Amino acid sequence: MVTSLRFRILLMVILAMGVFFAPGVAHGQEGATHYTVQPGDTLLLIAQHFHVPMELLAQANGIQDPNLIQVGQTLVIPDAGMVAQAQVQARLQEMAPALARTWRAEGMWAMAPLIQALGWPELSHLAPWATRWAARDAHVPPPLLQVRAPTRIVQGRTATIRITSLSPIPPAGRFQNRDLFFLGEGQDTLGYHFVALIPTGALDKPGDKPLTLRIGPVTWQVPITILAGVYETQHIVLPPSKGKLLAPDKLKAERERLYALWARISGPPRWSQPFRFPIAEGFPRTSPYGTRRSYNGGPVASFHAGSDWGAPEGEPILAPAPGVVVLAENLFVRGGAVILDHGAGVYSNFWHMSRIDVHPGDVVQAGDTLGLVGNTGLSTGAHLHWEVRVNTVAVDPMQWTQTPPVVSNQ
Repeated sequence: MVTSLRFRILLMVILAMGVFFAPGVAHGQEGATHYTVQPGDTLLLIAQHFHVPMELLAQANGIQDPNLIQVGQTLVIPDAGMVAQAQVQARLQEMAPALARTWRAEGMWAMAPLIQALGWPELSHLAPWATRWAARDAHVPPPLLQVRAPTRIVQGRTATIRITSLSPIPPAGRFQNRDLFFLGEGQDTLGYHFVALIPTGALDKPGDKPLTLRIGPVTWQVPITILAGVYETQHIVLPPSKGKLLAPDKLKAERERLYALWARISGPPRWSQPFRFPIAEGFPRTSPYGTRRSYNGGPVASFHAGSDWGAPEGEPILAPAPGVVVLAENLFVRGGAVILDHGAGVYSNFWHMSRIDVHPGDVVQAGDTLGLVGNTGLSTGAHLHWEVRVNTVAVDPMQWTQTPPVVSNQ
């Protein structure tokens, strides 16, 4: 019903805001203008002369019949405050049926179209959700206000999704059967802002994929297309001394330990600039990210999760961005290893090192030395292997040296 308790309370609140809080408006009869009726006057002509509604003029003077006024009669001319109140009341009555329907369906959102339709800046100032309503994406359901997501992502690239919401609770997200982790980017008059990284792997199947968002009981999907990347295939032959490194049990145990580490979200991002190269200029890139690989004549069942540079043993390896060392030790498959946590679920990983110069817990800056290039673990020659993981997914590290995803470090 239009006369439901919630609706009546809503009308009372809005009317009270317009009547009592509109700055610069005088209310009541104090200081009101008085006029003496002259021969030939009608109530309509007097109302038009003073720019007030005739109904309001009649109401202010207790006139039941607008045609019954007398020469010499003194009329009270309503002031600006009374006119404003009357206009608010009239607009409320006009909008009541539509407002009631919207209020029942969307709750507090109903106040926004009402305030905008009334056209009173004072009300919009006191009710910022009117501004939020005006800025919202019409196709997203409340409490979402805006969703900024890519329509296409190339295999191996990392994108971002930004959300503005009425709710201070971070949304939940899922894409490619992987959870997204939203970080707060602050609050303003529009609402609460959140951002999440969207990683894609080199083997992710191309095609249309839904990204699912959830806030409380509200679920909404964003369509995203995965585009195929251009990747080569390498057939690698390991020397007999390193063939044992392909033992399935060894690979599995090491992989599970590292995935548990990469799954941690330590906090906001520590980077604010593109990542620098983790090695001096001039060394050739011998194996780019995403290259499909076969070992010792086996099937092409894996891909290169990082980017390799051919460099002599002993060449310094440098931190590409600020981070915290979370692993620094020799691993069975990956040899001398260092992992940096850059925040927001982003990790840099360096394998096959001949020497490690940092320890877990060390805080490093871009350009700090982490250790030296080597040929340890599953490696066929001295080289630098650098990979970037986002929410456990190996992504193209070269993107991070050019146009890395921007995430505010609130």
